[in-house]
Amino acid sequence: MPRTKEVTVSIPGWVSVKFVPNTAEKNAAWALYVELSTRIAVQPFNRETGLMREVLTSLYSLFGFTRQALRDAGPGVARGPDSFGPLAIRFLTEVLAPFTTKWHQPLLAYEALRPADCSALDHERQWERFGEINTDLQSLQEKVNAYVELLATIAGVV
Repeated sequence: MPRTKEVTVSIPGWVSVKFVPNTAEKNAAWALYVELSTRIAVQPFNRETGLMREVLTSLYSLFGFTRQALRDAGPGVARGPDSFGPLAIRFLTEVLAPFTTKWHQPLLAYEALRPADCSALDHERQWERFGEINTDLQSLQEKVNAYVELLATIAGVV
């Protein structure tokens, strides 16, 4: 049986920890890896065809999925502040939440102004804050993609 090795979990400007993942942590990391790596939120945003509302919805759903994955994995994922469970929770509260909190309400308010004869895509492109939300998304995606790579490392698939 292969020996579990210590992993270094590091995202510049956010977190850097070392730990030896146990089976529960590996399984939870795998579940989150599969979920995040297949999300629209981690794919390059196509400014011509993508809707930012879909990105926000996708990101928001990660909160519930992560909570469930951690509950399913049990307390074995929380062996101290530098274990997987607390790291996953910190990712939600320190990386995802600031973005979703900043952008959900302003986009919702703008969407409420959409004329009936204007598509959601066209309306979103006309938003004066569209460039700003895109810039913020690109910055967020760098951290999300780094987190996806870390999940793969913790799960032992890379």
